[in-house]
Amino acid sequence: MTIDTQTLKQHVSEAAFENISKWLNEPKYAEYVNEIEQLVANQNWQELEDSFFKVLEFGTAGRRGMVGLGSNRINRVTIGESTQALCLYSSEFDEQARQKGVVIACDTRLSSPELSRITAEVCAANGFKTYIFDSFRSTPELSFAVRHLGAAVGIVVSASHNPPADNGFKAYWSDGAQLVAPHDKGVLAKADEIQEIHSVDFDEAVQAGDIILIGDDVDRAYVDAAVNEAVGEYRDIAIVYSPLHGAGQTNVLPVLERAGFKDVRVVEEQMTPDGNFPTIPNGKPNPQEIIANEMAVEKLLAEKADIAITNDPDADRIGVVALHEGKPVYLNGNQSAALAADYVLGRLRQSGKLTPKHFLAKTIVTTDLLQALTDYYGVKLYGNMLVGMKYIGELIRNKETTDEIFLLGGEESYGMIKGTYVRDKDGAAGALTLAEAAAELKAANKTLYTRLLELFVEHGIYEETLVDVQFPGADGFETMQTIMKQLTSSTPSTLGGYRVSAVQDYTTLERRDVETGDVTPVDCISGNVIVFELGDPRRRVTVRPSGTEPKLKLYVQWYEETTASNVDEALEAYDELKSRLDEFTVALKNQVLEG
Repeated sequence: MTIDTQTLKQHVSEAAFENISKWLNEPKYAEYVNEIEQLVANQNWQELEDSFFKVLEFGTAGRRGMVGLGSNRINRVTIGESTQALCLYSSEFDEQARQKGVVIACDTRLSSPELSRITAEVCAANGFKTYIFDSFRSTPELSFAVRHLGAAVGIVVSASHNPPADNGFKAYWSDGAQLVAPHDKGVLAKADEIQEIHSVDFDEAVQAGDIILIGDDVDRAYVDAAVNEAVGEYRDIAIVYSPLHGAGQTNVLPVLERAGFKDVRVVEEQMTPDGNFPTIPNGKPNPQEIIANEMAVEKLLAEKADIAITNDPDADRIGVVALHEGKPVYLNGNQSAALAADYVLGRLRQSGKLTPKHFLAKTIVTTDLLQALTDYYGVKLYGNMLVGMKYIGELIRNKETTDEIFLLGGEESYGMIKGTYVRDKDGAAGALTLAEAAAELKAANKTLYTRLLELFVEHGIYEETLVDVQFPGADGFETMQTIMKQLTSSTPSTLGGYRVSAVQDYTTLERRDVETGDVTPVDCISGNVIVFELGDPRRRVTVRPSGTEPKLKLYVQWYEETTASNVDEALEAYDELKSRLDEFTVALKNQVLEG
């Protein structure tokens, strides 16, 4: 079939036309030519535009998107070229990279087994010793395995908490952390240069010893390392657990059991690994969403357990629900991180092991309650990291040559890292730490929520919320860029009815005081992020485009002093603040949409 290029040009953007032309003419895309021709013949212009208007980028957590045809999709080619590019790029940095090898893991998504086998076939064809797990495993165990096996790089096939139609490719460096600059851009550039993707037969490569199946030995070492991070002795607590049909049963469950938690009650219906996520009403296995926790909370209430824990499919994020006075309280990622930090710091101080050399880390959009806690306990917080646990992983690596000791890192998106055995967020570490905290609090007739309210009494009230503004498709991507440019070039005088007092532009790494005009540097690496302070540096709105989905993220962080002297008064003040913030976020979203 001959495509009328002039007609095609009239119906898609210039960028989409260029990418479609590449896919029609370059050998590595040959298997997709007929499908492209059929879409053109059927005049499916919007599908062609959405599939080809850009090359799927390395975002906050690698390459992630819908599975399907096109440069903006996850498929055999985008996975294959990403894999080969990582192999080529890493071997340029380390002449021993091929001998050190690559470790590959995948989650329970429908396409994950096939795509992970393709990944292994490409790695082996490029001369890399290739380790691949014998079945699905968690992302944190992959991070651990890279370090444990001394590999040069690692790869996870996963789309984290995205809907069933999605999948993704996460790349890891030799330290077990996800790629950061310049490596991420370097791999993407290398992928664009690849004319032919090399591959071998999986089964033949296994027989030849070029692909090595791994499993139990690495599992045991990972669980041992995770359990070694325990800091408390209390274990009398009833835990409801669900992996949401994902890989959490391979890391969270064995860690809790090995650590001595005897009363763990699983949600049986969600223990089946299934990439359709059939028991989750909206099909999105995201512990950040209340609906994803529905079955776990039902069991929590029915059995009067103490806490419920859920994980996303690759088990790096953790959701925690506490039973407080007979009702479920959904703790967000900020609150979980603060409670974990408070518990760990408190236990270490109590045992005399806490020193000024210890440090914590958080991203710029994560609660400033962590700053209040580290100030109180006399340790350092590195709190100005760009969004993504990979930057905390990079910080840990950079501190290895100093006498500073990393304790814990947190991010608002329900991610936590404890210790240095992994360099990515770990649902098992979060589960263990918060289970220990909840058990100790239970012994004092308290809950995690009680302790959060106590922290408000001690340090002031901190509340955070995330507003997502969706911009699907190619037009949406352009709209997002336009809004970001408008926000950086023309500072609004107010946001949601509150006066803007200062602006932090992370593209220029400058903070400008709106009233005085004074400009001071921002200590961070540059990124497409802008922060609006609303009268207090702890009261702000951070705006950034998502690194994995077509939406703008508006992070609202709020602080208020309180005169509350007990938890009841703190709860009353907290409820009043949340009501005001609900009104603020509605006004904020409308203001952004109106431009």
